[in-house]
Amino acid sequence: MPEACARKQLGFQLTEVSVANKDFYTQLHKSNPGYGTSSSYLMDVILPLAQDVKPARILDYGCGKSSLIEELAANLQCTSHRYDPCIAEYNNMPEGRFDLVLNTDVLEHVPEDELDDVLADIQARSDNVIFHIPTLYATALLADGSNAHCTVRSAPWWQEKLSQHFPYVEVLRSTNNDQQFYVTWDASAEARQNLRQVYRQRRRANSVAKRKHILRMLRMKMLKGYVPKHELQNDIAGKRIAVVGNAQSLSNKEYGPEIDGHDIVIRLNRGTIPHTKSHGQKLSWVATSLDIPKSFVYGEQARRVIWTPAERSFSLPYWLARHNDVVYLMKPAELRGYQARTEKKPSTGFRLLGLLEELGGYKHINIYGFDFFASPTNTNHIEPSKARADHDYDREHHEVQKWMARDPRVSLKL
Repeated sequence: MPEACARKQLGFQLTEVSVANKDFYTQLHKSNPGYGTSSSYLMDVILPLAQDVKPARILDYGCGKSSLIEELAANLQCTSHRYDPCIAEYNNMPEGRFDLVLNTDVLEHVPEDELDDVLADIQARSDNVIFHIPTLYATALLADGSNAHCTVRSAPWWQEKLSQHFPYVEVLRSTNNDQQFYVTWDASAEARQNLRQVYRQRRRANSVAKRKHILRMLRMKMLKGYVPKHELQNDIAGKRIAVVGNAQSLSNKEYGPEIDGHDIVIRLNRGTIPHTKSHGQKLSWVATSLDIPKSFVYGEQARRVIWTPAERSFSLPYWLARHNDVVYLMKPAELRGYQARTEKKPSTGFRLLGLLEELGGYKHINIYGFDFFASPTNTNHIEPSKARADHDYDREHHEVQKWMARDPRVSLKL
């Protein structure tokens, strides 16, 4: 249908940019009080950048529940303005141009074919923009089963896209490897020095936290045990198990209902679900070497967490270590056994499959989203050459094929 008609049907004013899944985000904001409030943790990084512009008027474009702009405006003693088409009280665009526009955790929610319209609209508001863009899938799902992050691209891709609308775009150091800052002006030496100080403070805080974590873990290891292997054996006895990997090729399938039909669904690392039609949404276990969303455990979604980095004994996050009735710690002896079957360090997925083979007793195991890096992974934007330098996926594939030949209850769903 014509764009103007689509906007009218969705309730947009004609001056606003259309977002095809606006209604889904509106529903998510209403159903989840915490959704759209996370950007305030970026304040220490954003403040020195915003001070560099010396703004009188700031617009938070895609403000969510507006947890950031008020504090920033108070620090800068300037006027604040808000816009978010998914929040009723902020869905009218303020008039005029602005000295600075904030766009934090927004563009990944915009369908890729609408990005140019949104970026042109932002550029019309100001030449000075601070973008913050996550580069991986979210844990939140929309009502239609799609991931709340509908445009998931690498940092270089985003820089190129932004450069199509702004003559100057610089990538700044990220708060972590999953997200990046971009600015559309050449920041002053003073702003850069202040930003370096922010990151020094973060590093110091992280160093202190790490030392405290090691001490806590030492105490907990002396006082508490974790899930024993025989409990895992009891869990899977006679069960139909789906193991869901993170290969992008799974997104081209429609295995979602089939996956959710299993007794136990085991997902890897952060349990990425690009869409429920391909990946399902049931979660029983998580096998991971990464810090996982707390909602997996606190929401009682994950009944077991298999912590696979046996070579890094203090890497288990402290919050997760407290749930010793949920966590199974992979043992160094187990890791050595899996590594003996591969020429390089075994991947998280292979460690899990090796553990399941040892446990036995299952009715059957179907393995989804394992193409052994024939396609990229949804977990990160690592280059295939780098991934293969760390792991021998061909050998892992061969070992899985040998397992299937020994045990007809195991199948690889391609």
